[in-house]
Amino acid sequence: MRKLKKYYGFISFWVLDSLLLYLATLVYPAAYALGTFKLSILWAAIVAGFIWTVLVWFSKPIVAIVKLKVPDKMKTFFYLFANFMALWLVARISPYSGFGVASFVWAFLLALVAVFVQYLTVKVIKF
Repeated sequence: MRKLKKYYGFISFWVLDSLLLYLATLVYPAAYALGTFKLSILWAAIVAGFIWTVLVWFSKPIVAIVKLKVPDKMKTFFYLFANFMALWLVARISPYSGFGVASFVWAFLLALVAVFVQYLTVKVIKF
């Protein structure tokens, strides 16, 4: 059980990100698109949410490898930038991820909502 506990954060972020993608597509269908001829809307949300989560999850170790110092006051902006870049990359590989976004402004707005929801999740679950 202890070994599985370290994956709770990743799995909860994956579910959360997939749900955010699905809800964003439902609320703003002109700005976000889910699904391809190969992927249904549900599978596209799961796949795109997984890729998004992997990119954000590994952004912190990559910054540590590069030895870039992120002050505590700037961590929110770092995660906002990481979420934005991850969403934009997932949208750029839309034939494989099944997620598309109309413009970078919509990707930034979804990243902003994601940072807020992820912050609440971290405070509630306390990984």
